[in-house]
Amino acid sequence: MRIRHSILVGLLAGLFAACSHASPPAPSAERYDRLMTPEDFDHGLLARAIFEESNRVRAAHGVPALAREPALDAAADEQASYLVLAMKAQHSNPFPGAHTVRERVERAGLQGGIVAENALWIPLLRSAGSPNRYYSYSEYAAFLLAGWMNSPGHRANLLNPAFKRTGCACRFGHAVLAVDQRIYATQVFFTTSYETDGAPAGAPGP
Repeated sequence: MRIRHSILVGLLAGLFAACSHASPPAPSAERYDRLMTPEDFDHGLLARAIFEESNRVRAAHGVPALAREPALDAAADEQASYLVLAMKAQHSNPFPGAHTVRERVERAGLQGGIVAENALWIPLLRSAGSPNRYYSYSEYAAFLLAGWMNSPGHRANLLNPAFKRTGCACRFGHAVLAVDQRIYATQVFFTTSYETDGAPAGAPGP
């Protein structure tokens, strides 16, 4: 099963490699004010900006901050990479052992507990006619979080105090036409059974 999974992951990586760029290691000082362009898109930097913005939104609503969990980053990135191929936002995945967010989280090494996932795609560029069509990484993270906050199911996941940990990921791709440039993003939430304190947990966002 591990060999089969390794082959599938390798194939998936090859398929989306043409429309995504590997990011360098996290710098000591994040440059979230840097403009986000297709030519040097840094998916790692945007993922970190999404994590920071998520905790800013939670703090604004009186909800405790989430801890970043590398295993959840991996689970989120697996789905974001698939969304580039599917060209739509969804929570299912046809690959064996990755059909649901819980399967992806468990395969990443986290067992039990409660889990949920947010996913979406939004345009890479501002609307035509804008003075500057490029967002900075911080601006885009705020734009992306606003999309989740405007969706009841995603908002419930994001502001759920039962969740203690999260992982974020995003990938650059396009629709059928290459000019339709998009960012596909996922965020996975997780809490172990002993961390819940009896608090209710939400289902994956729509």
